[in-house]
Amino acid sequence: MEDLLQEIENDRLMRDYQTTVTILEHLSDAVLILSPEGDIQYANRVATDLLGKPLNDLLGQNLNLFLSHPFVFNTDLAEDEEERSFLKDIFRSGLREIESHFKTQGYEIPVLLSFGMVRNKNDEVQYIIASARDLSLRKSLEKERLQKQLLTQSRDRYRELGELAINIVHQLSQPITSIQLLAEMMQKSLNAPQIDREQLAQNLEQIKEMLGGMSEVINNVRNFAFLTEEETLKPVRLESVLKDALKQLHYELTESGLSVVIQEAENLPGVMANALHLQQVFMTIIRFYLGLSYSGERADPLTIRLQNVNNHWIEASVYCGSEVPDFPARNGNTATGLVDEDINLTIVQLILTSIGGDFSYLNADEQRPAFLLRLPADQQNEREMLLNLIELMK
Repeated sequence: MEDLLQEIENDRLMRDYQTTVTILEHLSDAVLILSPEGDIQYANRVATDLLGKPLNDLLGQNLNLFLSHPFVFNTDLAEDEEERSFLKDIFRSGLREIESHFKTQGYEIPVLLSFGMVRNKNDEVQYIIASARDLSLRKSLEKERLQKQLLTQSRDRYRELGELAINIVHQLSQPITSIQLLAEMMQKSLNAPQIDREQLAQNLEQIKEMLGGMSEVINNVRNFAFLTEEETLKPVRLESVLKDALKQLHYELTESGLSVVIQEAENLPGVMANALHLQQVFMTIIRFYLGLSYSGERADPLTIRLQNVNNHWIEASVYCGSEVPDFPARNGNTATGLVDEDINLTIVQLILTSIGGDFSYLNADEQRPAFLLRLPADQQNEREMLLNLIELMK
């Protein structure tokens, strides 16, 4: 009778074992069963493929032989010993997942490792279950996304420099030509029998005014170059940043015939941001309107309205015409496809959200979409800044 019961128990254990092995072999993650010292006792099919070795070559090998950064597997070290168990540390801290690399066939594979302990009746660690997830695809996608972002930034920077160069040429070429003509006229007048001092004074005054305008253009370029080197966040005035953006777009606005009207509220608070990034935000939005196809002349100007909302944040409404459109509720975007399809508007959204702002857009009229930008006001008190952000997210 006892032999029969033992045989039944053995059959049950064998079925359980086969079921467990079948489950482990069909998992998408690599699973290894280790001894307390880290020696491999079992590896499923995904683990053998990941390590590039058959199961027989892995059995008895320590997992550290395949890790770029070895672990301390001795779980019996005393608490006061200097070299404490790595697994004790991660279980003490509650950390269960760690990124590492498997070394195999001359290259490294990024993996996400997680550990679990199997204890016996005496509460001693009998086995360590280690699972590994291949992160190669995710790392590859992250690298590809980063490359696309860098490519987009590089392309935008080249385009920005090209448009800046066109703007500079436009603003400097005409004054230079005028100064050259005035200089020739003055040179001829010096050879005349009688010198008209009043006319010479007028010509010199015109030259002085044009040189002043050229000097302002050069100062704008110098300020732009200074901003490109500055990556820190500083308190900036939104109205000042907006005016600098319009100066950079002077040539494009003149060529397109689009006029921009700025409506400023009094006592606008500052915004903690990077001035160049905010300038890029407004230039991108204005260029978005420049790219829209209009029938006939541009009768309605582009209005940018700045409002102070209880010294908590600044609202910048951007729309065509004189009537302020009905914007959606906070954080309620009514034209989600617009930003998703336009990479430049996506960058605008990322810049604003990175400083705690909000970007809403209304596409009631496809030819005249409206934008609403909300930026938290700069506060000396960190508590006030936090309350402003909470209020903005309501």
